Amino acid sequence: MKNIKAIATKEMIHILRDRRTVLMVVLMPFIQLMIYGYAINMDVKHLATVIRDEDRTYLSRRLIAAFEQSGYFDVIKRVDSHRELYEAIDRGKAKAGLLIPPDFTKDVLAQRGAKIQLLIDGTDSTPANVALNSSQAIVANFMQRERLIPVSILPIDFRPRLWYNPDLKSSFFMVPGLIGLLLQMLIPMVTATAIVREKERGNIEQLLVTPIKPFELMLGKIIPYIFIGMFIALSVLATAQILFHIPIRGNPLTLLGLTFLFLTVCLGIGLLASSVADNQQQAMQMIMFFIAPSILLSGFIFPRETMPQVVYGLSFFIPLTYFVIIVRGIVLKGLGLFDLWDQVIPLALLAVLILGLSISRFHKRLS
Repeated sequence: MKNIKAIATKEMIHILRDRRTVLMVVLMPFIQLMIYGYAINMDVKHLATVIRDEDRTYLSRRLIAAFEQSGYFDVIKRVDSHRELYEAIDRGKAKAGLLIPPDFTKDVLAQRGAKIQLLIDGTDSTPANVALNSSQAIVANFMQRERLIPVSILPIDFRPRLWYNPDLKSSFFMVPGLIGLLLQMLIPMVTATAIVREKERGNIEQLLVTPIKPFELMLGKIIPYIFIGMFIALSVLATAQILFHIPIRGNPLTLLGLTFLFLTVCLGIGLLASSVADNQQQAMQMIMFFIAPSILLSGFIFPRETMPQVVYGLSFFIPLTYFVIIVRGIVLKGLGLFDLWDQVIPLALLAVLILGLSISRFHKRLS
């Protein structure tokens, strides 16, 4: 125990002396939190829109006002020809263009089925879908408000209700998963580079000629990064509550315990990379190889259900896949440990597999 404590103390001193590591551990979580919390906003609103109003009557003006007041469409320009409207969409200056024909009001009042058209830039599917769905709702609401269609009692009273995130805020979806992403980015990176740096300098060989055993050396190296990982998780949670008012509806102790489990996986990845790499550059490249699939395939941003079957199958081998569900379940839904067993068990198996493989390779490398 004395030897492990001495190695852990030595490693912590090295970490604190390395300004780059300290800055990365302290600043990276906050920078990433700002980027994902504020900059990456999936709540698509304020789509740039151009208007071609050939009718120019009170009814057409009220229809345009309905689009503006919805918050989804911002009228940036009123054009005098179809060509100007097409050019605005072609050049990316507008995401949508509303065309109102000259006989719009006459056709509405005569009940001849007035036609209007909304042209949508479909190159980006997310805002295009928002524009399509919201425009249909706006026109339907406009017709009811202007009493252009009779109000009738529908045979089915359909009332959808949103749970856990009623305002559909992107930050509620992104920020909890960010805890796992930061741990999987930073912990393997600092662990692998620190151990490889020791090998490059020959310090590990000097330690091995002392009475310290290989497993004591490994544990002493790992312990400081466990504390760093828990610090990152706690700081992200605290900042998320302060900046984005994200509630923690579940048990914080359960969250910390399962975060520790995920942290062991991250340490195993870093240890495995350090046992394979011969220098810090190789170690960084190996860690970066794990990061891209973790972001794209884990469900952190994109829903896994929409992925091809082969890719969906690969996502089960990514530790972040399970932790994203765990952290969102505890933070947003208030789930307990027994509610998350189907995620905890695969994550624990991955922890045993990766950490066991990395320790065996590291032990063999030391021997």
